[in-house]
Amino acid sequence: MLIKEYRLLLPMTLEEYQVAQLYMVAKSSAEETAVTAGEGVAIHKNEPYTEDNNPFGLPLGGQYTHKTLFFASRLPRWALSILPTAATSLTERSWNAYPLCVTQYTNDYLGESLHLTVTSAHAADRGEQPNATGLGPEDLAVRQVDYINIACGADADAAAVRTFVPGSGGSGRLGGKDPTAVAAVASRGPLSPRWFAEGAGGGVCMCAYKVVKLRVKVFGLQTRAESWGHAYGFRAAFATYHRRLWCWLDEWWGMSVADVRAMEEETRRRNAAAMGGG
Repeated sequence: MLIKEYRLLLPMTLEEYQVAQLYMVAKSSAEETAVTAGEGVAIHKNEPYTEDNNPFGLPLGGQYTHKTLFFASRLPRWALSILPTAATSLTERSWNAYPLCVTQYTNDYLGESLHLTVTSAHAADRGEQPNATGLGPEDLAVRQVDYINIACGADADAAAVRTFVPGSGGSGRLGGKDPTAVAAVASRGPLSPRWFAEGAGGGVCMCAYKVVKLRVKVFGLQTRAESWGHAYGFRAAFATYHRRLWCWLDEWWGMSVADVRAMEEETRRRNAAAMGGG
């Protein structure tokens, strides 16, 4: 199993990020569904979880979501040549007790051969916590820590994935979604490559700690699949979507969690219609 902890530094408060992250997920889900026929996000449930539906023992009062992700066209050719169509989608179940969240992914075809979880913790710091998600000694011994700076364009490029070391530079553009060019509200931008160390972002900074555990126990595929899954499926995705989150600040600024919940319901209805489910 390959365990990596991604630490994303963001120029916002914990309260702002709660709304921003929900908004980003809903908007991205709507924009990307049915762009390729039969692909996108089908949202089955989005409701508060109960004590009976809380396998990770998170605090009550959080939100449970159940989705199916269809993404065959995003897989590399070597994977498509090996895997059947039934293996090109994932069931996503998430328990969000912000600032803690656990997301579990499964696939009916791969069954127990696939283990994929993302455990997230969010804190008002600059990524200094040695074990924000409470990993056990065995996992800590093999965990790899990887910082992602949303102001460095190379972080979003799966072909140029690298470890970002706090204090290093970086440059690049991201197809019109460039945090270094956004003069956002609340005097938070634009961001320099070392914004978190230079007092940019209005002096506000938080960290999203995301521990991804991935095992694909398929002979001849495991090492390659786990490396690709981390590099493209998670690291590049975290960088890209959090850049969007920041660049969409003018859209979600001032919204409440209740506002975004209403947006999520509208997204569910539209996605279902786009995917042919009503």
